Amino acid sequence: ERSSYFRNLSTKTRQILIENNSEIAGTLNSILVMREINALNNMTFITSCTTIYGDDVIKKSYHLTTRLESNGIFVKLMILTLAFSTNCSIVIPHYTENRMTSSSALSVFHIECILVTMFWKYLIYHYGFNGAVQSFNYLIKCVLDIINCANEMRNTYHENLIDTLVEETKRSLITEN
Repeated sequence: ERSSYFRNLSTKTRQILIENNSEIAGTLNSILVMREINALNNMTFITSCTTIYGDDVIKKSYHLTTRLESNGIFVKLMILTLAFSTNCSIVIPHYTENRMTSSSALSVFHIECILVTMFWKYLIYHYGFNGAVQSFNYLIKCVLDIINCANEMRNTYHENLIDTLVEETKRSLITEN
């Protein structure tokens, strides 16, 4: 919502982006936050998450947080890029009534190109060309692993929470206009 790119899109396009990309962008952000605050070393956090999601999710979360790119700025740029993807899910979303128009998809693609270019230049600045290629490849692999884990560990309780969040966000976008 803070991005001018996001605010300049139509309400319908913003809703579609939230529906299609909130899961992966939110999951990647959660993994980053868990790593940054060292949540997986907090027994209260682990106990609560185990109660809600099960032990397997905690084990996979630990694995993903340890593998995540150490530079948080790179991860945040990747989250922003994924948030503006026309669809970064490997499954067909269950919100099939919402499809982007060609002009909306082109607008989103243009934003995504700007963000990827900015991200790429930042990587080259920090790592040089070869290091940028390796770092970007590593981040893409991480994102694909996260998508795969998210699809393997479907949790009805979590899906209901996310569905409620998506619907509330859509309603707030409608009332905003």
